[in-house]
Amino acid sequence: MRGADLPGSLAAARPYNETVPMEFTRALLAQARTRGVDVGAILRAAGFPFDPLRQSVQTVFVSREQYSRLCVGLFRAIGDESGGIMPDVQTPPGTMRLIALSMLNSRSLAAALKRAIEFNAVCRVRQGAQLINRVEVNSERKEASLCYLSGDDRPEAQHSVLCGLAMWLRFCGWLIGQHIDITEASCAGPRPGFMAGMRHFFPCPVAYDQRINSVTFSARHLDATIARTEEQLEAFLKLAPYHVVIDPLATTLGITHRIREILGDDFREEMPSFEELTQLLNMSARTLRRRLEKEGTSYQRIKDNARRDVAISLLSRDGLTVSEVAEQTGFSDPSAFHRSFKKWTGQSPGSYR
Repeated sequence: MRGADLPGSLAAARPYNETVPMEFTRALLAQARTRGVDVGAILRAAGFPFDPLRQSVQTVFVSREQYSRLCVGLFRAIGDESGGIMPDVQTPPGTMRLIALSMLNSRSLAAALKRAIEFNAVCRVRQGAQLINRVEVNSERKEASLCYLSGDDRPEAQHSVLCGLAMWLRFCGWLIGQHIDITEASCAGPRPGFMAGMRHFFPCPVAYDQRINSVTFSARHLDATIARTEEQLEAFLKLAPYHVVIDPLATTLGITHRIREILGDDFREEMPSFEELTQLLNMSARTLRRRLEKEGTSYQRIKDNARRDVAISLLSRDGLTVSEVAEQTGFSDPSAFHRSFKKWTGQSPGSYR
């Protein structure tokens, strides 16, 4: 399923408790039909007891296993494991496993990405377009950007490529056991009329009509060691479509995850101070700062992201005013909420809704 094809009502949804809303499955099957794939055949291969495209179907969710099997069935049917998100290349089934294995034994994420980029340049079946695929590092800002420019000049192709880069960072986050926060993104295509895919993958400012597609994150992550084994990789790959498209696999390896659990999702009460947080984590302030710096984040950024995620979830629901969303995310002043939300996402709460 291409990122740009995500259903609009679910663009900013929260984690799904290991289930997939039916709209995602229907969008995947609709994509299969447009490619001339026998939908009935991939449904049978995935073990579906019903056809999700039938109007009479009342089921609201499918399992993450069912969704992943459907994705694999589509990939095999079209002979492209990327599902069309990299329109200038074809990725034969099995390629992603080989790329992942080549990354697994790298000394750091930077080395792993270098291997993946080299693999991409040499081993994929390309349609004659020049490859632009690299990692750019801004030492002054301590940021890194994963970049890719598709040889397909259709706007929707660039939109899909950008979403594909976000999926790659989700996999990289799993590799190092850290959440990789995308702080900004650029797209080589124009702003799409249908924003669902972009909102799903990018709760951050996105600039359009740029020279290249890129996703920017803390350069600290490039120094992180690979934390996964080959055995863990084989288990991950079975549900990879779910975890890279729908809901990233939460990691308990990083301090960011532990802090996010402490904060919860209700911000009407004041969040713990940094000193209180050190007591809750039973570590010194110096140790906590060092660990946060190693993961390329800060306590303030974690708090901002937590508020942002809850605000996006609440704005996607009917019945709540922007002022009510501001209150539930801990802002007593609605104007302060407007300013913060625009800084987080590049849009005002009203425009985002």
